[in-house]
Amino acid sequence: MARYEVKDMDEIDRHILRELAHDGRVSFRELGDRVGLSAPAVTDRVRRLEREGVIAGYQAVIDPCAFGFPMLVVVRVHSAGPRATGIDKLAQNMPEVVECHRVTGSESHVMRVRVRDVDHLNEVVEQFWEFGDTITNLVTTTPVPVRPVPMD
Repeated sequence: MARYEVKDMDEIDRHILRELAHDGRVSFRELGDRVGLSAPAVTDRVRRLEREGVIAGYQAVIDPCAFGFPMLVVVRVHSAGPRATGIDKLAQNMPEVVECHRVTGSESHVMRVRVRDVDHLNEVVEQFWEFGDTITNLVTTTPVPVRPVPMD
């Protein structure tokens, strides 16, 4: 969790974060040029933002289709009480689950799941049935992909 709060960030920090969110592989020299700082100055700021937890990490965005997982599915599970912990553990140990959240409302969990085909989807979903009822939605398009949080 970030210890560095928004009130402690100036516009240059925000500009650095926007640039890194767009291109996490940019060199410090290029990043400095984009935000109007020298490479050493921008390096110091980036390291501070990393140290303070504002920048939580860097990762490559990999196309799941390249590995045979073209279907994205939203799986919601309704479970009550101690069975929810079983869902947590199952989701953590299932590589097809790419994201899992405990939520409020009529379901206890909402997950994004990557599968090869409908048969694979059935195999995955059936494992959650011992913990509760499932509702499954196949994602047909993604008009808003994962994007950085607004910084303004």
